[in-house]
Amino acid sequence: MNYIGQDSRVDLRVKFIYRVGMSPMPEGLSVWRTLKGAGVKYVKFVIVDIFGRPKLEILPIDAARDAFIDGIAYDGSSIPAYTTVNKSDFVAEVDADAVYIETWNGGKTALAFTSTLDGDKPHPMDPRNALKQTVEYLKSRGYEAKMGAEVEFFLVRGNPPSLVDSGAYFEGYPLKETMPVMEEIIEHFYLSGIGLTKTHHEVAPSQFEVNIPAGDPVQVADQILVYKILAKSVAQKYGLIATFMPKPFWGVNGSGMHIHVSFWRDGVNLFASYKEPTPELKSAIAGVLNNALANSVFVAPIVNSYKRLVPHHEAPTRVVWGLGNRSAMVRVPYYGKKINRFEYRHPDPSANPYLGFSAILLAAFEGLDKKLEPPSPVEDIAYDLEGVKETPKHLGEAVKLASEGVAAKTLPQQLVKAYLALKEKEWSDYLASVSEGWDKTWNVITRWEYDQYLETA
Repeated sequence: MNYIGQDSRVDLRVKFIYRVGMSPMPEGLSVWRTLKGAGVKYVKFVIVDIFGRPKLEILPIDAARDAFIDGIAYDGSSIPAYTTVNKSDFVAEVDADAVYIETWNGGKTALAFTSTLDGDKPHPMDPRNALKQTVEYLKSRGYEAKMGAEVEFFLVRGNPPSLVDSGAYFEGYPLKETMPVMEEIIEHFYLSGIGLTKTHHEVAPSQFEVNIPAGDPVQVADQILVYKILAKSVAQKYGLIATFMPKPFWGVNGSGMHIHVSFWRDGVNLFASYKEPTPELKSAIAGVLNNALANSVFVAPIVNSYKRLVPHHEAPTRVVWGLGNRSAMVRVPYYGKKINRFEYRHPDPSANPYLGFSAILLAAFEGLDKKLEPPSPVEDIAYDLEGVKETPKHLGEAVKLASEGVAAKTLPQQLVKAYLALKEKEWSDYLASVSEGWDKTWNVITRWEYDQYLETA
């Protein structure tokens, strides 16, 4: 159970005991009783779609009791690509460790994440199941992975959007339009149970970053969705839009979602060292770099993503790595020559975090398992390098490259096939919307992109 509240009279981590026979209470029922005792009136059961967007089944707290025990029944054919209408009666079981109170709504509602079943097995079309299975596979091979995320986004007004502040990186002066929004967002970030964080104004006007604390990959992926819901809800109160579209404005930095990764064995961080990267860290980086082009469709998944991946705006375009080098695709944080993780700067916040995380972990594990060696780290500004691999030119190219990677070969094939088909259609829809084609529109943010991504990415 994930909840931290200053005024709550109920400890949401307490396990209650049935009075009848003193047998342990089912975990779901324990969670339900805790929510009811905390004053929650409605539960929003979260089903994650193939794009990584939350779909909700909302029940009053009393009606939600049985759902916490037996799961939530829903029409699977209404979720993109999940199933056909003739086989659409699905059940999703509630994850009792992934429940968050929406403190920004006065604590009257809660988000409860679910995993869809195929009979008594995980359904292959649920991306949350895919990440859970990836994590379990790593554990079966003796590894525990921890991931964290730096999520960048813009606070804007209208569609087409306009910037609402003139702040710069680490802006120190008060910003009338955006700082009250960010203060409220950060307050609820903590109260809702995501954890402690830090935030700052990013390079572009109206752009901010928050950090999702490192932890279990499934939990962190859930928390990215909770954060998006939170940020969008608070921004709406101020008449603004919190957009996670990677490149809403040409000529300024886009928004990335930098992913920090470490691998552990028997409680020991295999990437931790001073001065020199460990052999395990280098092998993991080699796996990530080898799969970078194939994984692009999972970590930079929309047409607009490839307008972010251009030189000189702190987005990676060269498939290289370096120590403390923010122009490289993979950066090893190197503060005081202390090393404990790598940072993958390729992803953006429009990514389905469950599929994106799975692709990253599988790539890193392939490097570890095969003891791959990466090329030498790059010290120069990577945008100026020649003769090295570059990120795909556009989404259409990324779709074609996907089949070459370990993720597309390892994730449930039904899921991969449907996902790539939808991405191919998305690319075709974009081309149909612009008469000039990509070569004339790669440096222009089109109306089609705003309509597709501004509020839904």
